[in-house]
Amino acid sequence: MKAVVQYKYGGTDKLFLEEVSKPTIKDNQILIEVHAANIASGDMRINTIDVPMLLKPIFRLIFGFTGPRKKVRGLTGSGKIVEIGKKVTKYKKGDRVNYINSMNAGCLAEFLVLKEKSVMAKIADNVSYIDSAPIAFGAMSAFHFINEDTVKKGYKVLIYGASGSVGSYALQLAKYYGAEVTAVCSKKNHEVMKSIGADNVIDYKTEDFTNSSVRYDVVFDSVSKVSKKQCKAVLNDNGVFMSVRTLTKEMSSRVELLNGLLSENKISTLIDQVFKLEEYKEAHELVYGKHKVGNVVIELKK
Repeated sequence: MKAVVQYKYGGTDKLFLEEVSKPTIKDNQILIEVHAANIASGDMRINTIDVPMLLKPIFRLIFGFTGPRKKVRGLTGSGKIVEIGKKVTKYKKGDRVNYINSMNAGCLAEFLVLKEKSVMAKIADNVSYIDSAPIAFGAMSAFHFINEDTVKKGYKVLIYGASGSVGSYALQLAKYYGAEVTAVCSKKNHEVMKSIGADNVIDYKTEDFTNSSVRYDVVFDSVSKVSKKQCKAVLNDNGVFMSVRTLTKEMSSRVELLNGLLSENKISTLIDQVFKLEEYKEAHELVYGKHKVGNVVIELKK
């Protein structure tokens, strides 16, 4: 089968499309025919070790010292189950699913093996593989911060970096929970932000929201660019600052919930561009450039 592999950390010149052996499954495993793979900031951070200097040794210890231990890349995606082990009871052959496989990657291949207990959920028939592929990264990361416990009806919520994958889902989740949402991003993306629900938009290049007279109940930094100290002046007395610098939880139940919202058109997946597998370098270059709008997806099978 075809797969995107990486042997050394670095840019897109370290990625290769190669023929590798098609995996086989054990009794507790599932074989998935991959239809779409999401290329996210998480892929970029691991593939290039683009993390703060103090975290680099930790990343190398976890993922591999000179290059990724798991050579086939891709952290998230969607596909159809084509084979199940005899001990698998939750899923059946033919189920459409999306998933995240952070530690083992492997999603940028024509076939992927996951365990039944992997972070995965079924996709509704009215949802495409392309739209569901980023859910287990961008939407699940956003939901960790923006959910029914942190956002109440009538809250004022500011999303910094709202045009990214996590930010665009966070914006929509905040609206779903009843907030008035201000999106901070480049001016060129303002109309897109309004189209997915933003009540207010701020161009970070020309306006400093931290000098505003507006006070927010929640400020969510979805791109690790601002600090709680910087935002203190625009938070209400009980206001909360949150950032993607905090570790998130990966849970199948969360993917299932978000898939439901996607199916019900409560949230949507903002797509920058869809690439073919042979265009894997162009897809990664767009993500590595850190200026994508929403999500970048590689379609492996229609």
